[in-house]
Amino acid sequence: MREGLDRAWAIAAVLCVTFVLAPPAPSAAEIKHSTPTLKFDLSLNNENGLVDPGQTFEFSVRLKGLKPGRGEELVAVFESLAYPHRLVSLTPDEASADLTASTRFEPRPIAAGAGQPLRMEVVVARLRGMRLDSVFSRTVYLTTGPAPPPRSGSVPASSPGTAMLDALLEEASATDRHGRPVEPILLPDKITVEESGGSSADVSGPVYWKNVSDSVALHWQQRRAQLRKDQAGRGLRVQFRLYPQGFAQLVQVERSSGDPIVDEAGLQTVLSLHPFPPFPPDVREPSVDVHVDLPGLRR
Repeated sequence: MREGLDRAWAIAAVLCVTFVLAPPAPSAAEIKHSTPTLKFDLSLNNENGLVDPGQTFEFSVRLKGLKPGRGEELVAVFESLAYPHRLVSLTPDEASADLTASTRFEPRPIAAGAGQPLRMEVVVARLRGMRLDSVFSRTVYLTTGPAPPPRSGSVPASSPGTAMLDALLEEASATDRHGRPVEPILLPDKITVEESGGSSADVSGPVYWKNVSDSVALHWQQRRAQLRKDQAGRGLRVQFRLYPQGFAQLVQVERSSGDPIVDEAGLQTVLSLHPFPPFPPDVREPSVDVHVDLPGLRR
């Protein structure tokens, strides 16, 4: 009964942010989608959920809703600045009609940027002979160890993701499609974001998830304020896997806004909050998949 109550509280709309929780269940039957979907998974050597660049880890994808045509093969291309690009065939899964691909990443020297998220882009493509035609791509952030220190009032160093968002914002047009100048709806320094206080050991599961949801909502307001007015009206859904120590993993866009700048802002909203507070004692799942709707600004 208590577990059902926790789940009911967790699935709530807080400050216009829909926060949905579900334990990972890769073997469960899923609804068929009319458009292709790509799911990510990790096989790690530790339980905290972080990728250790000094150890081998396996990264896999599952493709639904797309099949190869005659005389062609579907492949996944894994692209990252941290590792060499690689092309892997998508093969049928014996237990389902899905296509899967998996690759192992070998240990690499720990660089000065250790602890920064790794940006991985996976391109699904059709291979016909020697010709490779891209079908679509998805981006996912892998969080790495050593574990980042708790967030403080200090300004964090710029990560590859925030640098990319800054670059996208700089390249954005200064006018809309009618030639009119566009400006941010509110400057970032006009918004105050308050952190949820208190230790997670002192709260129950429902309060914990509400605090997490409040933090995501407030930080999304701050990120959204940096966008142009036409972009701020676009919403998206992000997804990530949360582990008991508060580490977020596999941070990705589940439903795109249709604008790469808005999508990247949504991803950076989650990454800026990583790590979250640890799970309270009454949340005992080994990990929880979190789905968050980040709404556009209503006009």
